[in-house]
Amino acid sequence: MSVSEARQAAIHALWDELAELPASQPDTALDCLLNRIADLIDSDHGYWLCSIRLSDDANDPLLGWRARSIRFFGELPADQQVYVATVKRLDKGIPDESTRNHVHEAGRFRATLLVDHISEAFYQGEHYIHHYLGRGITDRLFVVMPVNQDLESYFVFDRLRGQADFTPEELEVARYALRSLSWLNRQIHLSHGQFMAEAPLTPTERQVLKHLLAGSAEKCIADTLGQSPHTTHEYVKTLFRKFNVRSRAQLTALWLGHD
Repeated sequence: MSVSEARQAAIHALWDELAELPASQPDTALDCLLNRIADLIDSDHGYWLCSIRLSDDANDPLLGWRARSIRFFGELPADQQVYVATVKRLDKGIPDESTRNHVHEAGRFRATLLVDHISEAFYQGEHYIHHYLGRGITDRLFVVMPVNQDLESYFVFDRLRGQADFTPEELEVARYALRSLSWLNRQIHLSHGQFMAEAPLTPTERQVLKHLLAGSAEKCIADTLGQSPHTTHEYVKTLFRKFNVRSRAQLTALWLGHD
């Protein structure tokens, strides 16, 4: 199934816009990406989700995969509450049918409509009734992009009550828009400290990292964040250690995918 010329042109313009954004602003790029695709497929709500494989336990219903960072667009009042409850349930190894199906397909780029991804029984289950209909969500579209064998991005777009379900043509638009953006997928995960870092980054570490990648001197970073130069320098050393680099140049090269 092909994407119309008009939508291809809009997607190509989006790619150009994303390429021009500074590497130090991955969240800005992510917001732009989510909202532009949402406009193309008429979606008013959705999110980006980071999924990490924390173990290789074959007895785990989730095969070691767990949800971590999330970023909504068109956020609904109950979104954060539902997300926290969902993560707690998943951390206990209690997946819904959709999540269970997804983890068994991990490791490859994939795009799917909800209706093609789950059984009819899902629509009568507690998860769909509470977590979907409870927020006015009636349909969902997924595009999942692996970074490596232990890390994936979920790009999720929803239809709300009163809207028609997604079409295969709209699924293809989302798939086409995201398929060539592995470089941005990498940057997004780097910014959250979930790729090539020894541990996830704290909010302050993410702020310092953003300014480092923008080329700011440590003194300027300290002034901007209201820190002492010593405190900022300690954050910089921590970031270098977490990403296993020795200099700002090595950190930037890692960010941009250079050897």
